[in-house]
Amino acid sequence: MSGTWKCRPRSPTCCKPSTSTSRSAIRAPRGASASPSLPVSDFGQAHMKKSIALASVVRAAAAMTLCALLIPTPIAGQESPGPSGAPALQTMPVDPLIEADWLMMHIADEDVIVIEAERRAGAFAAEHIPGARPLRFDDIAWEGEEGWIAEFREADEIAAALRAAGVRRDSRVVIYGASMTMTARTWVTFDLLGLGDRAFVLNGGLEAWKAAGGEVAAGPPAEVAPGNVEPANRVDFRVSADWINGRLGDESLVLLDARPDDEYTGEDGGLGNGGRPGHIPGAAQLYWEELMDPDNNTRFRPRAEIAHILGRHGAGEGKTHVVYCMIGMRASVDYMAARMMGLDVHFYDGSWRDWGDRLDLPVEMGPDPRDGSSDGPGP
Repeated sequence: MSGTWKCRPRSPTCCKPSTSTSRSAIRAPRGASASPSLPVSDFGQAHMKKSIALASVVRAAAAMTLCALLIPTPIAGQESPGPSGAPALQTMPVDPLIEADWLMMHIADEDVIVIEAERRAGAFAAEHIPGARPLRFDDIAWEGEEGWIAEFREADEIAAALRAAGVRRDSRVVIYGASMTMTARTWVTFDLLGLGDRAFVLNGGLEAWKAAGGEVAAGPPAEVAPGNVEPANRVDFRVSADWINGRLGDESLVLLDARPDDEYTGEDGGLGNGGRPGHIPGAAQLYWEELMDPDNNTRFRPRAEIAHILGRHGAGEGKTHVVYCMIGMRASVDYMAARMMGLDVHFYDGSWRDWGDRLDLPVEMGPDPRDGSSDGPGP
């Protein structure tokens, strides 16, 4: 991905000029006598020291150039035009998944905070991981009067909700919830604020925790000291319907629809009064459960399988990807998978609830010609 790069040392000595100018560092040429060297005049000593110093500078400059060429590191927050005109996010692959055994070893660490993402009140009080803090979905997303919307709230509102849960700038946040769609959407919210590298998803959720021998608690959450987290520097990865519509037909644009067959094909007739049935023209159907373990839809497949599935749906390096579903919940799983692979991925927040309502936008119906669809219920 294009952009400005800076050198990242591979070791404490990489790109660091040597300060040694001792004469003992100068070795005799091969075949020369190993006997003591001839006396050197004051002028010769000064000239030798200057030569050694110059050689050190040249070697350091060469090392820095080589390091910059071999180990590029993107400067955070810098934008450059993407292949379809979107801001290039300069993403590196993220590793947001943790297992229950890791959490059991680190749950007492001072910087580890466990968040239970909940859609409705009451679930947390019934059963939760000890020490976890609830994060209500309506504190980080606007659901509308009828509940058929799930758009991100403003960054300062989201940050306030995270601070109320005790999240600090140095926190490592572990997220779990009743479903992977809810959990993934919460992780995407952290990523929107530039905190994706500080947030992690408990692979397998609460059931994985219990299966590993973890205890559970009940009752209201304990009071916690307010945190101090603030939005970090990250390019906004959201795109609008008009942005997508203006780029339909662009071969470098990959649209990923996370809905099941009946919604994608239009057989549902427009689920939830979501306007017209069908999908965005050219979109590939990557139903979110296809990325999950076939026996457990709260656990991701292995990374190699995820990479294969994404590639089968047209995703790849050098392309601009946009994920959507009905209201932005299921698309969060597709987004996470693309981020795990280091792809340039964007989020259509309005999703089909927005696109389907607009009569000025084109619609396609029928199955995905890539034959990458899979049946399954919605969230």
